[in-house]
Amino acid sequence: IEPEPAVMLAWQTAPTVDFTLVLTVRDMPDYQALENYQPKTISRIYSGEGRLMDEFATERRIFAPIDEIPPLVKDAFISAEDKNFFSHGGIDYIGTIVAVFDNLTSSGRSRGASTITQQVVKNVLLNSERSLARKVREVLLARRIESELGKNEILFLYVNHIAFGHGRNGVEEAARFYFGKGVDALTLGESALLAGIPKSPVHYSPVNDMDAALRRRHWILGQMVADSFVTQAEADAADREPVRLVAHDDDGDVLAPEVIEVVRRTLAQVAGND
Repeated sequence: IEPEPAVMLAWQTAPTVDFTLVLTVRDMPDYQALENYQPKTISRIYSGEGRLMDEFATERRIFAPIDEIPPLVKDAFISAEDKNFFSHGGIDYIGTIVAVFDNLTSSGRSRGASTITQQVVKNVLLNSERSLARKVREVLLARRIESELGKNEILFLYVNHIAFGHGRNGVEEAARFYFGKGVDALTLGESALLAGIPKSPVHYSPVNDMDAALRRRHWILGQMVADSFVTQAEADAADREPVRLVAHDDDGDVLAPEVIEVVRRTLAQVAGND
C-alpha cells in the first residue's frame, strides 16, 4: 500500500538516531571508582640494613597528598593546563575557544583545549582514542565528576596520575627524578618546568631537549603572571634559574640480582603480578 504523501514526507524528514552515541551514553565507566583511586605505584626491596636494593614498577609513581603540594606548584599546573579550573564546571567553553585561537598563533606552546577534569577522565577512566564517541563520554563524565568531587580532589588525581616521561608518573616522582628533591622543595622555576612536561613528555623533558623545556617554562611563567599567581619580577627571576638535573646511572647494575629474582618470583606467587 502506498503511504500517504504526508506520511512519506514525515519519514523522510525525521531525524536519524546515531546508535553509536546512544551506546556511548549507556555504556559509561564507573566514575565512582575515582573515589577509591589506586593507581600503580612502586614496590621497593630493602636489605636488612635498610638499603634500597631494587624496585619493581610498570608505572613509577609516589603519591603526593594535595595538601603537601605547595601552592606555587599547583598554580604552575593550572596556568599551564587550565586557567579557569576553579571556576568552570568541568568544561571550559570559553577557554576552549581561546585555546584553539592560541594554538593557531603561538607555535603550539599554548594551553590545551581540554580542562584538567577532562584530562583526568581521559587518563584514568577512558583512553586517548580519537573519536566522537570517546569525546562524548569524556564531556559527560567530566560534568558528572565535577558534581561529585571537589576541585582539590580532582587536582589530586591529575597531578598524581599524569606522565612526565622516562617512565615517571605523578609530580612527586617527577620532582625526585629530575631534581633529586621532593615536590615541597621545588623552586618556582622548577615548578614551571615540571608543569610544562605533561603536554608532551618526550618533547618537553629537559633530559631530551633542554631548549624546548626552557621555552615552555618561559611561556608558563608568563601565564602565571597573567593569572596573577606571581609578579613579573618573580617570574623573571625564575626564568633565569639554572636547571640543575640529577645525574642518573644507566648501567642497570642491581645489588644481588639472584636474590632480587627470588623475591620477584615469590611476590608474584603470593600477591600476583599486579
